[in-house]
Amino acid sequence: MPDIEFEMLERAGMNKEMARALLDALQAGKRAEPGRRVNHARGILVEGRFRATRAAPRFCLAEVFGGAEQRVLMRFSSSGADPHIDQRSPLAEPRGLAVRIGHDAAMVLVGHSIEGFPARDPEQFLDVLNAADASRPACAGAAMEQVDCPMSARFEALRQRPAGSFTALDYHMLHPYRLVANDGCVRIGRLSMRAPRLYAVNGTRDDPDYLDKRLRSELSKGPVALVMQFTAVAEGVDPADLSRAWDPALPSVTLGQLWLERVAPQQDAQRRLVFDPASLPEGIGFAGDPMLYARLGAYRLAASQRLGP
Repeated sequence: MPDIEFEMLERAGMNKEMARALLDALQAGKRAEPGRRVNHARGILVEGRFRATRAAPRFCLAEVFGGAEQRVLMRFSSSGADPHIDQRSPLAEPRGLAVRIGHDAAMVLVGHSIEGFPARDPEQFLDVLNAADASRPACAGAAMEQVDCPMSARFEALRQRPAGSFTALDYHMLHPYRLVANDGCVRIGRLSMRAPRLYAVNGTRDDPDYLDKRLRSELSKGPVALVMQFTAVAEGVDPADLSRAWDPALPSVTLGQLWLERVAPQQDAQRRLVFDPASLPEGIGFAGDPMLYARLGAYRLAASQRLGP
């Protein structure tokens, strides 16, 4: 694990103490098994490939968008510290996605299945985590309403919508990204992974492992496609406010397509895998927001704790 760059945290108005406070609040009341993730502990690894669209280089000069086919390693996950959580539970929402695209100049993206975040800054996020922890076993939704952020209550309400399939969900990378094109043009917006078509998911949710089983069944019939999209920030919208969900009607451009081909044969490997969202190639970076370095710091602290010295 690389050293955590706390000087970056401080430049962004964040410090080591806040990153630690967020991690402690996230772990409060949970029994994370040694060597397991403190959140999204239950996951399944899949392998596949990625190819950029012809339009992608006009938006970003990163090597992964150069046209050559790239290797993909993706992890679908369910929320919570329990690596055996019942996938039918509302506490397993939102579902998570982490993906590594490419080899030497790999791009790592991490997101979840709800567009937006339950807080606009680290201090408010800490309040949200503490309120949720204090409410157990009471209704978390009521606790969220006590926090002065409408997105918190909205986020909690959206968690109650059960997923039909990992591959039928849209996944949102949350933070605004800064894309630099070959001609030097800079664009700011959000990245997402989306199912390229709407389809009905058949089958009942009568099994605690139904999402894993459904994914294996889908892949047994052939590759499953997802698309990577970039949505530029709309005029008058503050891209740094993660608590604001963007209008789904905003125009997006497809940067590439992923084909998921198989469940990874070594599932135990994910226990030591780190999908560090700060791993970005030249040509793409974060545009900056109040939550960014707080989440990166807490994420890296959690990874260091999980992997040990």
